[in-house]
Formats: sequence, C-alpha cells, structure tokens
Amino acid sequence: MKVYLGDLPVELTGKRPRLGKPIEGKYRFTPVLNAKNKFPNLQKSKGIIFLSTLPNVKSFACSAQVLDLEVEITKRKIPAKIFHLASCGKDSWAEIKKLHPQLKARGYSLKNCSQIEVENFKQKLGVGVKNSHRLAHGLFALKDGKIIASYIPKQQYGVPNIKNFLNRLERGLYS
Repeated sequence: MKVYLGDLPVELTGKRPRLGKPIEGKYRFTPVLNAKNKFPNLQKSKGIIFLSTLPNVKSFACSAQVLDLEVEITKRKIPAKIFHLASCGKDSWAEIKKLHPQLKARGYSLKNCSQIEVENFKQKLGVGVKNSHRLAHGLFALKDGKIIASYIPKQQYGVPNIKNFLNRLERGLYS
C-alpha cells in the first residue's frame, strides 16, 4: 500500500486485515505506558479494543493520536480498552506520561523486541514502513478478538482523523 508523508510517497508492507478476522499470534512487545504485562493476545480478547499504531510518540501527531483517541472514546462513552503500539522506545513515552497522567490507555514499544515478531505483526496489520523499523499511523477496532474496523491514513503527515474513524465505526457497530 502506498501512503504519503507530505508529498513524499511511502510504501507500506503487509496487508490491511480483513474485517471479521482476528489478529493471530502472541507478541511480547515491551510495556511502556500503564502496563506491566506483555502485549495481550488480541484474538482471545473480549469486548471492544482499539489498537493504535504510532511511528514516534515524541512527535506532535503521535502524541495527539494517543490523547485524542482516549478523549473521544471517553466522550462517546464507548466501553473499550485502548492499546497503543509505537516504533520508538520506552524513553519516548516520558513526555506523554508527564503531561497526561490521567491517560488510562496502555502503551507498548517494538524497540528491543524480537524482529521476527515485529515483522510478523507489521505484515498482519499492513502498517510496516518498507525499509524502516517504523510503523505507520493506524487505527484498528476489534470486538471479541475480531477486526471490525481499520484505518490507515493515506496522508501520514499529521494526526489521523479519529472523529471520522469513530463516526464510521459507531454507525456500523451500534446501528
């Protein structure tokens, strides 16, 4: 899939998961925000889960994605858990923790994890940046372990349109 960072084309690896399918596999990504345990087994999860993928939480777009997703889900009273998965390491989350201690979402890092697991996960979600260790911006919703919505913005420069993603999801989930 081709996306853009401003005017610069960027090639993503993997394929966006199909609706109704689980994200198979166990992954041992490093907990970095409000989490002590390794990354959950998503295919065995119950209820609604939002998974957010981030290139670098030190950037404004990524930190805004973390904050805006939680604010919008809380405002809409969607009973869900939120997991953020970032390319960058544990130290990158310090600013978010300091500025927004009220966040309840759990954050995980791909840094210093098994490269086989990282590449496998990127392939399953279609958010791996070709020839890079980074993830692309992405938003995924799961219900009882199965994908019910996904959004990988064509324009990767900036904050993904979280309100539009949630509006579309609510029309499909609650109608």
